[in-house]
Amino acid sequence: MSKKINRIIKFRDLFFFILIFLLLIFTRFIGLDWGLPYPMHPDERNMANSVQELNCDISNLKFQISNLRQCFNPHFYAYGQFSLYFGYLISLILKLFNKSLDTAITFEEATISLRIISAITSFLTAIVIVKIIENIINKKIRWYFWLLIIFSPFFIQYSHFGTTESLLIFFYIFLIYLSFIYFDNKLTDFNFLFLSSLILGLSLATKISSGIFIIVPIYSIFKKNKLNDDIFFINFIDYFFKNFFIRIISLIFFLFLTFFFFFVFSPHNFINFNDFINSMNYESSVGFGKYIVFYTQQFEKSIPYIFQIIKIFPWVLGAGISLISLIGIIGLSWKDKKINLLRLAFFVYFLLNGFFYAKWTRFMAPVFPILLIFGILFLIKLKIKNIYKFFIILILIIPGIIYLLIYLKPDIRFQASEWIFKNIPENSYVLSETANVIDVPIVNPKSKIQNQKYINYNLISFDFYNLDGNQTLQKDLENHLKNAQYIIVPSRRIFANYTCLWPEKKNFLDDFVYEKNRCQELEKKFPLLNDYYKKLFLGELGFKLIKKFSPFSFDFFEFDDEVAEETWSVFDHPVIRIYKKIKS
Repeated sequence: MSKKINRIIKFRDLFFFILIFLLLIFTRFIGLDWGLPYPMHPDERNMANSVQELNCDISNLKFQISNLRQCFNPHFYAYGQFSLYFGYLISLILKLFNKSLDTAITFEEATISLRIISAITSFLTAIVIVKIIENIINKKIRWYFWLLIIFSPFFIQYSHFGTTESLLIFFYIFLIYLSFIYFDNKLTDFNFLFLSSLILGLSLATKISSGIFIIVPIYSIFKKNKLNDDIFFINFIDYFFKNFFIRIISLIFFLFLTFFFFFVFSPHNFINFNDFINSMNYESSVGFGKYIVFYTQQFEKSIPYIFQIIKIFPWVLGAGISLISLIGIIGLSWKDKKINLLRLAFFVYFLLNGFFYAKWTRFMAPVFPILLIFGILFLIKLKIKNIYKFFIILILIIPGIIYLLIYLKPDIRFQASEWIFKNIPENSYVLSETANVIDVPIVNPKSKIQNQKYINYNLISFDFYNLDGNQTLQKDLENHLKNAQYIIVPSRRIFANYTCLWPEKKNFLDDFVYEKNRCQELEKKFPLLNDYYKKLFLGELGFKLIKKFSPFSFDFFEFDDEVAEETWSVFDHPVIRIYKKIKS
């Protein structure tokens, strides 16, 4: 009888393992071609273009050292070369399978290659997270805790972005895992130093700002076998001379190896040093708010740390697990060396990056899995029946399940375009907004409908950003409003950042994350822009909202994350509104 029960248990465990494995693959790799062939994400577009530019002619035997400046030069230094070279390699592998090695890498091939990297590293990160949790609790976690990792919205999104976030998340969490097994004496000092320097070097070769990751291995080097508090003075002297200097030497060796790997995997940061420094100067100026550009306007008057806690964490994790995670950071043991390492990794990164002027969601990406770990640990240690934990988890993963719909359906801009082609007559005068990466309507190459009307629209992509300071634009807008039959608001990029106005609702979250005088200053600085949107939303311009495209709109409710930090939604699921002129 007991053998039969054991077989049933083993079969059950195997079934759930296969289910979890398939779900993890499905959520990471489904819909990787979203939005293509259009460049929906600006960072992804820049990286894909760089992958296309990579080349090096070494066929000439007289190859000169001076040619190194152009050999595999990405001509793009906002990020390091590792992810670009990795994407280039995958692109060649794809072309090998397609038997098209003799042709140039297309934008679609480069983009898919970068997204494959993100999906793979997201898959690996999920496994490392489970290993970290099991290392702390010293036992296997129940299968349903995997669901919190599988259906974390940030994992789903970053798996589908051909950018550096998924790689950096993996590197940071893997450094923490290496420290854990180092504490357990499962890694020798040399192996820990070598592997940590390799991972940190790859991180730097992916994005220079990941240098902050160094806090994890440094902490581990000095924390392992730390001197006990009750040791005698004479033993302290002995410890100091015999151990402290050994750790200093280890640290120097670690830093040397890190720099070596950084150089090997991102050589053009050094070969073309001036280009790299110029790029870093620009990026830092934008990040610190020394140079205000249109895509950082949302951070004007924002309150550090509060902004991230309200406008980022609840959306990337789900509101429920975000709250549980923050409770876990405070409520879990303060005596456990490993949990304290997680705290250190979170707070050092959060406190430093959270103070930047630019508070993009991606700036916080490496700490998302740490928050998730705290949330899962808290739930595991919660003294309630497992059946209750299971139902709690089913509720907590709802945002992630909903978020996955983005990649199971055609891109929201394709959906809006199809409606436009069907419902807006040819030759219509349509006023839209510039700087949204791509202007709708767009042709969906996978659609069965012949979308040829687009070429007959009089589509105006208007520069609203400079309206208040440019009299020519002001006169142009008057003319466009007289002639326009339709107005398209393709995203929240302008009205949510340059005004305090919202079409259907008041964004109450802004009351907590911005200084109180923000709205008054926006009205004073951009009076014409504020007046335009106020009249448009109230119907005073003579236009009525006739269609709204929201990716999470259902018959019985609408899940709205448009109020989150802008970049969370505008690249892969912007809300699109279409207004029609009312006949007088």
